[in-house]
Amino acid sequence: MDVGWGTAYELVLGLRMLVDREEPGSYVVGAEWFDEVRSAAGPGLLETIDRYSGGHEILFGYLLALASEAPAPKDARAFITTLAGTSALDLRRLQLGYRLRTYRGDIPTDVVADAANGDPAATRELLAQCADWQRAAYEHVLSLDPEESKALLHAACEGWFEAVLSPDERGTAKVLRRSARAARALAGRLEPGELIDVVTRGIRYSPEPGIRRILLVPHVVSRPWSIFTEAGDTKIVCYGVAESHITGDAPPDPLVAAYKALGDETRLRILRRLAEGPATLQELTELSGLAKSTVHGHLLVLRTGGLVVADVRKRTGYMLRRETLAESAALLEMYLDETEE
Repeated sequence: MDVGWGTAYELVLGLRMLVDREEPGSYVVGAEWFDEVRSAAGPGLLETIDRYSGGHEILFGYLLALASEAPAPKDARAFITTLAGTSALDLRRLQLGYRLRTYRGDIPTDVVADAANGDPAATRELLAQCADWQRAAYEHVLSLDPEESKALLHAACEGWFEAVLSPDERGTAKVLRRSARAARALAGRLEPGELIDVVTRGIRYSPEPGIRRILLVPHVVSRPWSIFTEAGDTKIVCYGVAESHITGDAPPDPLVAAYKALGDETRLRILRRLAEGPATLQELTELSGLAKSTVHGHLLVLRTGGLVVADVRKRTGYMLRRETLAESAALLEMYLDETEE
């Protein structure tokens, strides 16, 4: 278990977040962040981002593997330099899932490499065997000339750094370093699965064949979402930093998150259903009568509040965590006692 940090990841996650299809209001920064960064970026940069990604967030998510290879101090400039030194063909392989291990499924790496080289048979095999959520993104990658794709990505990263990340990069780095230190301290006392559960606030991860290393990476911009990806035999887990690492004097994060999660009728109904046993996202959607994306957002709030856990291997399995109710009551009592003093 390793813990890394750097604004290289913030650069990649910010771009990923801009083209992600999650509700803007589900992020801690709120919908206003999207309006602000679009204004700061301007139409030219936004067009470049769209031309590179085609609106597919995984084409930025896969770049976390490249960010992990950037030299110290793994800041945004180090990532852009690493990107510039990566050949267009290597970048295309990465975009087609070459560095994935478990998410690539049964597709051999030589099929990915041959498809990246333009082999028609390999391309058909890749598109036929990849997951449904990968196919449209891969088709977009294959529609672009590799050199054009690299040039677009380089311009997108340079533009995003200058317009969005650079003004407060130093402050962001301090928060990330503080969070990474806290995670390293916990790593000495917890098993890997327990540590992932704690930092992601409720995502349970089980060992996977072929994964030999886990890299934890804190992020600010995409809170409270956690992003899982891979770089060969390394599972990369990007988790949102705790609010106390930003403010320094806030009430305990678990206390605020738990009571926020309880303050909604739909979420209370979801909890009552989970009290009967585990349920999938589809089952909870049918129960509520709401859109799947809306229910997904409610589950994010409940997981962030420590009230439900999600099994990352099953992707849609949710379970109630009853012990949080007792823990939250104890935290509230402690916080009130401290206030009285």
